Amino acid sequence: MRSIRILGISLLAAAGALALLAAPSQARDRNHDKIPDKWERHYHLSLHVNQARRDQDHDGLNNRAEFRAQDDPRDADSDNNGVKDGQEKAGTVTDITGSNVTVTLFGGGTITAMVTPQTEVECDTGGDDNGDGSGDHGDDNSERSFRHDGSGDEGDQGGDDQGEGDQGDHESDNEACPTGALKLGAVVQEAEVELSNGTAVFEKLELVG
Repeated sequence: MRSIRILGISLLAAAGALALLAAPSQARDRNHDKIPDKWERHYHLSLHVNQARRDQDHDGLNNRAEFRAQDDPRDADSDNNGVKDGQEKAGTVTDITGSNVTVTLFGGGTITAMVTPQTEVECDTGGDDNGDGSGDHGDDNSERSFRHDGSGDEGDQGGDDQGEGDQGDHESDNEACPTGALKLGAVVQEAEVELSNGTAVFEKLELVG
């Protein structure tokens, strides 16, 4: 009988320890809006009210999208380039077919354009994660990516980037992306598209580093 009592006390103690271990992880998103409390606290967003669909800066991106793009939910133009965050075509790379890349936009819709050797592919190193939490998809498709010269990924050969000249806005936080950064699941913070001979071409792709 005594051994059963001791076993019961041990089980209760173990359960209490597990509860203490679980508490911090649960507290990371106490309002269950898929935005970490740390990020919401940094931008003075409520930790008690779901913030995912709110848009305090009225830039066309809700807070969940601002988090994924690593933008400032309190600033309609996070990189101060004169274009609202909601118009910078932030989204996720959802298809790569040949030289064509499709980005599913956080604000709704998709955009498909060609990546060429002239496309500037940069990574914003200001963020601490990709904003998505998913990382690589872990399937064969995740290996389909581009080198910096815009051609298909065939290994680490000739991976010189085209990011010469630190031009553009927000460049202090930008640098050339590592080989293979432009792939399925990559989060695009900003995309600039132009028409070249009637074909849509990415002039610039800024990824969340």
